[in-house]
Amino acid sequence: MDKSLASFLIVVIYLCLMLGVTIVNSKKKKSTDTQSFFLANRGVGGLLMALTMIAGMQSTFAFLGGPGMYYTHGISYIVIVLSQVWVAFMVIYFGNKIRKQAKKYGYMSIGDYFQDRFKSGYLKILASSISVLMTLIFLSMQYVGNATALSIITGDLLNYKVALLISVVFSLLYVMIGGAGGVVLLDAFQAVILMAGIVVAAIIAIKPFGGVVELFQATRNSAPELLSRPGPQGTYTNAYWLMQFIVLPFGIWLCPYIWSKSLMAKDTNSLAKSAISVPVSQVLIFGFSALFIGLAGHNMLGNLDRADQVLPIMMIENTSWIVAALVMAAAMSAGLSTINAMLLSCAQLVSQDLIFFNKKEKISNRTNMRVSRIIIVLIAIIASIIAIRPPKALVQVVQDVAYTGLAQLAPAFILGLYWKYASKEGASLGMTMGVIVLFVFRLLNISPLNIPGFLWAFVINILINVLVSLILKKRINVSEVEEKFF
Repeated sequence: MDKSLASFLIVVIYLCLMLGVTIVNSKKKKSTDTQSFFLANRGVGGLLMALTMIAGMQSTFAFLGGPGMYYTHGISYIVIVLSQVWVAFMVIYFGNKIRKQAKKYGYMSIGDYFQDRFKSGYLKILASSISVLMTLIFLSMQYVGNATALSIITGDLLNYKVALLISVVFSLLYVMIGGAGGVVLLDAFQAVILMAGIVVAAIIAIKPFGGVVELFQATRNSAPELLSRPGPQGTYTNAYWLMQFIVLPFGIWLCPYIWSKSLMAKDTNSLAKSAISVPVSQVLIFGFSALFIGLAGHNMLGNLDRADQVLPIMMIENTSWIVAALVMAAAMSAGLSTINAMLLSCAQLVSQDLIFFNKKEKISNRTNMRVSRIIIVLIAIIASIIAIRPPKALVQVVQDVAYTGLAQLAPAFILGLYWKYASKEGASLGMTMGVIVLFVFRLLNISPLNIPGFLWAFVINILINVLVSLILKKRINVSEVEEKFF
């Protein structure tokens, strides 16, 4: 049998097996309403919470984007691991507090919380719109990653567009059949597979050099700039590193598909286990495996048009076709687990927060579910259209656009949770100006005082929020806020 065809069959068999898992689990946990379909009835236990968090956080970026970033920027990118410590703390402290409030007041999204906390429909629509648009960018990049992995490993058998179509079809089948309950169990399988796959890939990448020490010595001799900051592209300056510690963690945790996992947790203990899984998986994947693959790729492959192709090309050139196919199946596993969660969260925001804004109680459950499923299909189609022309660096797009956009939700969210004087005017104006500054600076490609635009946007958002709230301090009904939220 032709190796390309055999590789394709291995990947498809794997995808079909995972579909079987989804079908079996969906029969046990039928999604009869939006809460079960989108949030798995808020009853996910500790082990499943930890694994679904890993699957959600570690997408095709672990296999394609991560090695690509190390290939391009060198060891400077390891700051991504350090920033995840903050994400873990956010899951424990912010996530647990909002989980309790969400269960008490029936929140299904961050927009629900904003509307209730600040009595502002505008803030709910703004927050939900930001979340949908930024997640759509991220989702399209996931499809790019999956299609890239499948098209490269199958050689001339599949072109990129056909591989993209296959990724879209399977992701829709998983989500439409299983909902959040089915996806959670699927995530558990895929989390284990993706971590094993990336470790195997790293071992294969290191082998030609004889060991880790030899890999770093070879890199020092061939491209020493990869082993120092700011890296060969000059990207990881002090200001950019500061962003990784301050802005990026908020952007990651406020991804709707990550944030909503806090609402799925059965209890505090389950959520704590999911938080611990974040830095552990990040160290394994980005602290070691992706680093070794990226550096090895730079030494062995020379210049590539697209950095995210490092891993699949290395697998093809340095191991047997069957091992390469299995590793790429693991890469697709990582991507699909994140895609599933993104499709669900995006559809939830569009249907529950935007289309059925203040009308959910008037809509029958059957109509709600039907509309939600239609939206899932439409979102997948839009994301796949965006993915038809992939960028050269997947992670860079997500970091600099999606994560920084989502981070604009953080000031209103954190101040609302912990400061009783936070006002709707401050939250609304701060978030609005933050988003405007972010995209104006990006469109004009300016960085005043050599500080990235997203950091300016984040700080301006906070300052406006606090100053306006202080000015309007006397107008806030503190006793009402304290009684319900503190």
